[in-house]
Amino acid sequence: MSNVTIQKGGNFYQYKLEIAKVDGKRKVLSKLGFKTKSEAEKEGIIAYSDYLNTGNLFSSSDISYSDFLDYWLENYCYINLKYHIRIIAIL
Repeated sequence: MSNVTIQKGGNFYQYKLEIAKVDGKRKVLSKLGFKTKSEAEKEGIIAYSDYLNTGNLFSSSDISYSDFLDYWLENYCYINLKYHIRIIAIL
C-alpha cells in the first residue's frame, strides 16, 4: 500500500502514514516496535484503514425513510424539543 511506509529503526521496524494537515502542517501517524517488516506492514494497513473509516459507521437496515422519520419524531423530537410560540409585535 503506497500510503503506508515501512522503515527500519535499529532492530525494529515501524510504519508511518500521513494523516490530515493541522494548521497547514503535515501530521504523521507512526508506531515503532515490530520485529518483522511484514508485521509492521500488516499493522500499518490496519491503522490506515481504521483512520479512513473513523466515524463512518454503516449498518444496512430494512427500515424505510418515512418510517425512520416517524421513529425520529416520536423518540427524539417530542422528547427533547419544546414547543415555542413566537409573537411578533407589529408597530
